[in-house]
Amino acid sequence: MGRKKYAVFTMDVETFKDTECVAKSGNDVTIDLLDGFDEYMELLDRHNIKSTLFTVGSLAPKIADRLKKNIKNGHRLALHGHAHVAPMDVCEDEFRDEVSRAKEMLEEHFGEEIKGFRAPFFSLDDARVNILKELGFKYDSSHLGFSAARHTVKFKLDGFKKITRNIFKKDGFFEFGLSTEKVFGQPFPISGGGYSRISNWMFLKTLIKIYLEKNDYYVFYLHPFELTTQEIPKIHGLKSYDKFYLKYGIKNYKKRIEKIISILKKEGFNFITFEELSEKLSNEPQKA
Repeated sequence: MGRKKYAVFTMDVETFKDTECVAKSGNDVTIDLLDGFDEYMELLDRHNIKSTLFTVGSLAPKIADRLKKNIKNGHRLALHGHAHVAPMDVCEDEFRDEVSRAKEMLEEHFGEEIKGFRAPFFSLDDARVNILKELGFKYDSSHLGFSAARHTVKFKLDGFKKITRNIFKKDGFFEFGLSTEKVFGQPFPISGGGYSRISNWMFLKTLIKIYLEKNDYYVFYLHPFELTTQEIPKIHGLKSYDKFYLKYGIKNYKKRIEKIISILKKEGFNFITFEELSEKLSNEPQKA
């Protein structure tokens, strides 16, 4: 990819009840905490950063006005599954049908091609990546590369060519993995979400700087509830870890994200959407 540096900011646009521990708790949760989506858009617009919005298909029509407003402002729409269900929990045929219908619905509703996909819980394997290719997607961003994550499946990425660290290509289709840096020889996610929100800031900042010195691609993601200004509701029956995950660092996460943006700017990274990045990489001369 050369030494031009690219940072991609994204959001998995889903409701609070889509969060795994909340969904499995059996509680009747009606609050969506989607004000966090608006907070993120305001933050990125202030820094003139255009993002890729991986949106749950069944949710998209309900927030169509908000999505259309941000698409008009330069942000891009992608798919986060029809429902917020781990793809590895359903058979391949069901996955194909659900994703195909969701892609078609979004394209009809929003009037633009849906080129990208990210699996709920980063739960995807090679067979389902090939299904995405068959359905006309241009890229996926589900490769987490962190075995400790609950739903992570180890991608073999058979037939893919490595473009740069965490970017792979096969027959014009890209797999955009998330950024990790090694800690005691093991990869640790530095791409956002709960990992970047809960981690000690000095620890995270050090890992990010080490990563950026060696790499020309970085990606960031989060969920709407992580930037909510509302009170996180009490969810009965949760484990202590899940209670911690839902609340820790929420109030200061926006400031932390701005610090990460500042680091990226100082390191000379260009902010870009996955759609733009895939087009740039597609147009680059192929090395022999």
